[in-house]
Amino acid sequence: MNRSTATNLWKLVLIGLVAGFVGGGLGVGGGIVMVPLLVAVGFDQHRSHATSLAAIVFIAAAGAVSFGMSGELALGIAVTIGIGGIAGSVVGASVMHRSSSRTLTMVFGVVLLVAALRMISGANPLPGAAAFGDITQVFIALGIGVVAGFFAGLAGIGGGVVIVPSTVLLLGLSQHEAQGTSLVAIVFTAIAGTIVNLRNKRVRLEDGLVVGAGGVMGSLIGSRFALGIEGRTLSLVFGFMVLFVALRIFYAAFRSQTQEH
Repeated sequence: MNRSTATNLWKLVLIGLVAGFVGGGLGVGGGIVMVPLLVAVGFDQHRSHATSLAAIVFIAAAGAVSFGMSGELALGIAVTIGIGGIAGSVVGASVMHRSSSRTLTMVFGVVLLVAALRMISGANPLPGAAAFGDITQVFIALGIGVVAGFFAGLAGIGGGVVIVPSTVLLLGLSQHEAQGTSLVAIVFTAIAGTIVNLRNKRVRLEDGLVVGAGGVMGSLIGSRFALGIEGRTLSLVFGFMVLFVALRIFYAAFRSQTQEH
């Protein structure tokens, strides 16, 4: 292994470590950090989205184990969301394959902006949300999964930016329980989307494994850290960071379009 290859491997491991810490800590998979970092080290937009989604399989699984050991997840809801997420993720990944890099960049920026505003404003359960019957909860969870899965496959994220606020708002879960539940469901969506990306030759599995290895370490640290901190504080701090990243993406896209004209 030459020096350049070793350096690139360490870059991918460090990207995974940072993304894993964020993903495991907030139940969002880490794609909102991973995609721009992968672009920064030379991956094109499609490959960044696809590699992020592959690494998220490992990041989400590690974080889910940590939250599960603390009793902070609703397994039945998580699996139901995951089943809906499989369908949504397959469609989203297929759309991603056919989209231009500019379109992907703008979609990713919009997803980040929505996530940031949600985190900053906070989310409280709707009145009576926790009292929904089992059948109603199943349909709500499936719907959440389909929407989250679509954005997971399209934007290279785990879908947690949809799952976490939705399970709090519509199903009455606590912040930490929503994060643990989200991580379990994300495993389903990330696997489904990655299978499509492999078929479309948008991802090298080796890259996903390397980033994922760093992500597992970061996810375990981040999830343990998050469990010791009040959920609202985590959402607020991270929300402003995500908002900054989203605004930079829109600025870069606008500047690029202006230079072309």
